[in-house]
Amino acid sequence: MDPIDRLREEIVRTGLLTAPQADDGFVFGTARMRAVGTDVNVNVDPELDDRSDMDTGTLLAAIERVLTVTDARWGQIVHSVAEEIEEAVGDQPVVEATDLRDDLTLTSMAVFHDAVLLSFAAPKQFPDSWIRAQLDDDLDVNGVVVDEKDDDTEVVEFESLDDLLDHLTADR
Repeated sequence: MDPIDRLREEIVRTGLLTAPQADDGFVFGTARMRAVGTDVNVNVDPELDDRSDMDTGTLLAAIERVLTVTDARWGQIVHSVAEEIEEAVGDQPVVEATDLRDDLTLTSMAVFHDAVLLSFAAPKQFPDSWIRAQLDDDLDVNGVVVDEKDDDTEVVEFESLDDLLDHLTADR
C-alpha cells in the first residue's frame, strides 16, 4: 500500500474526515468544525515530493487540533486574520461597513506537517477574493494573503452532502 493510501486508511480509522478520498498525492474530505458550526473541506498534504518521510501522527494531530479548536480560540484566530487585513488596508476608504470578523466564512483548510492553511470567503468585503491564513503548530496566525478568485473556476452547488458525494463518485 502506498503512503497516501496508508494516510487515508489512518484518517478513516480515526473518523476525522467524512468519506476521505486519496488522489494526486493528498487526502481530502469534509469534517465538522464545531467552533465554526459547519462542515469544511479538508485537504491533507503530506508533501511527499518534498519530504522523504511522512509523519502520519503529526498530520492527524494537526487535523484534530484545528477541528476541535474552542469557540474562544477560533474567535482569536478570526480576530487576528481581520486585524492583519485591517492593518494592511489602513485608512483607505471602504465601501462595505460590515465588520470583516462577521464576514469571514471558513470554506476549507489544507493541513501540512508544520502548518495549516485556512481559506476564507468574505462575500461582502472581498467578493472576488479568497483570504488565506497560515497557522503554525500553536494555531497562531503566521500570515494572511488576499488572493483573487480564478475567473475560470466552475462553481457547482449541491443540495446536500449526499448529492456532493454522488457527484464525486459518479463514473465519468
